[in-house]
Amino acid sequence: MRTAVTVCLAVLYALLAVVVFGLSGVFGGVGEALWRDVAVLLLTVVAACALTYVSLLLMSFLHALRHPCTSAGNPGALQWHVLVPCRDEESVIAETVSAARTSFPDMHVWVIDDASEDATASVVQDLMVFDDRVHLISRVAPEARTGKGDALNAAYRIVSDHVGGEAEERHRTIVGVLDADGFLSDNALGLLAGPESFGDQQIGAVQLEVWMKNRGDRRPRPEEGTLRNAVGRLLVRMQDLEFRTTNSAMQVLRVRTGTVGMGGNGQFTRLSVLDTLTEEHGRPWGKKLCEDYELGLNILGQGMRNHYVREAHVSQEALPFTRRLITQRTRWAQGNMECASALPGLRRSGHLSAAGLVEIHYFMLQPAVMMLNLVLVPLLLILGALEERGGFWSASTWLTLVLAGLIFLVMPYAAWGLVYRKATGGEVSVLGALGLGIANLAYVYLTYVYYLRATWRAVTGRTGWAKTRRNADGRRLLPVPLSPALEALPLMRLEQLEELTAELEGRSDLGIDFVAGWAIMWPTRSSRLERAIAAEDRSAIRDAIGSVRVSSAMVGAARLEQAATDLELALGSGDLEACRAQLPAVTAIGQETVDMLRKEVSVRRALQQTPHPVDAALTEVRMVTVPRG
Repeated sequence: MRTAVTVCLAVLYALLAVVVFGLSGVFGGVGEALWRDVAVLLLTVVAACALTYVSLLLMSFLHALRHPCTSAGNPGALQWHVLVPCRDEESVIAETVSAARTSFPDMHVWVIDDASEDATASVVQDLMVFDDRVHLISRVAPEARTGKGDALNAAYRIVSDHVGGEAEERHRTIVGVLDADGFLSDNALGLLAGPESFGDQQIGAVQLEVWMKNRGDRRPRPEEGTLRNAVGRLLVRMQDLEFRTTNSAMQVLRVRTGTVGMGGNGQFTRLSVLDTLTEEHGRPWGKKLCEDYELGLNILGQGMRNHYVREAHVSQEALPFTRRLITQRTRWAQGNMECASALPGLRRSGHLSAAGLVEIHYFMLQPAVMMLNLVLVPLLLILGALEERGGFWSASTWLTLVLAGLIFLVMPYAAWGLVYRKATGGEVSVLGALGLGIANLAYVYLTYVYYLRATWRAVTGRTGWAKTRRNADGRRLLPVPLSPALEALPLMRLEQLEELTAELEGRSDLGIDFVAGWAIMWPTRSSRLERAIAAEDRSAIRDAIGSVRVSSAMVGAARLEQAATDLELALGSGDLEACRAQLPAVTAIGQETVDMLRKEVSVRRALQQTPHPVDAALTEVRMVTVPRG
């Protein structure tokens, strides 16, 4: 049935394209020049294929929204390790590690410091004091800074040695990859362990849907004016729309064709599959700029299947700066073009269906198709205008052009605005969704810029990996003056830790673990508060403040508790600017409290681990009779 619908759509769109590009006369008469006939035929085929593909994406995605296809399993049946490649990520790495360890207590987090020049390693080492499932892998020159794939391969070898075990144990060990700013949704491991994902022994890798965590930020470019912040907000929202609709729809369709691709953030692979790739290629991840997509293709070439989970997600930071966005996407475009070298091997493997081969080849041909459109459409229009000076400007010609533009250019992209509204549960209004759909038309055509730059880089032999700057890069926390009332309060009431230990039946180790858990979670609480204030979401601000205030009271962080109370009072008065002004004080006090706890936890754990000599004379107790005198 699905094949029949696809064929019918393709025929319908082909006929429509023949009428518009071949018979309307707008692009010249048929039979007048061979090269023009070939050009018109190419445009007709490209347009028909594009509309058919977009229609399939829409149908598949809307069906997936109505009928979720991934169910939960038992994460405890699997072992979880997450790799976080880092190069100069001190501005985001603490909250990423904090979020992963807070949400998933059984997960090991391996931070790969690729010769950072900032304090990335120090930040991770500070977190390791509180949590023995946080690990730091330090890479140094000359091995360091040779690409993300090399960093992941180095971590794979270390994690592989750490896990050890038999083949069965390695098969149920899952290795994930997160960007340094990646947050997993709380249901991620449950759905990754489900019967459609790693609960199926034939699944080699799983990719999660990607969201933009700063999509609600009202001032994504805080140092700049109103207009540039408006542009920044639009760019951030368009990236969220892109990943949660068109990119997600492609992956949903690929579940059916058996060609799900891996992304750089939120990919999970069996350790046994990484072992197999190492035997075949000498390493799991390759040298291409899109080592993530290359990994997925290599897994398919081994006869394993990949899966995509739309119902769980990984959040990352969207870029509100046009130049940074173009730099990032140019690298991705060039990486995808490099992956075309895997196509012959996939064809020879015999593991993909005909539909799968068509999907992968169509995706790989997109750069060529776009360059073809970029050249042929303007050329044919200019020639038509020059040859038919009077007729070209007629009402019928313009009507044909307008209808063709609506059908072939506007509708395939503008429709995704309303789809985005449905996918986000009404996060934007109907009017806003229509506006995003129109904006998507311009946003999609930025792709021409990416692919032109990527093609030029490939032709000139430039294959270097350029890291995209984070939004917070370059920002520094300045000393924050505190009110005398706050200064008078202690950072920590250490006697409260003793009281907590007493409540836990005298188990000092449990008391230390409790405050260590609070310290690990602080970056998560802090970032939630910061994002809520940035989005001007009063309900989210209230919840975030409450979390900080109550948890601070539990561990005896008196100064932070009072700072959160003051912030709550500012929110209650409706003064969001006062909330913004007080946020740096809360952040600074929280970090100072964590620094103090780090020293306290280090000392107390060292004392617990120090062996004490046992004196038999002191431990042996005897009852003796003392004569009265």
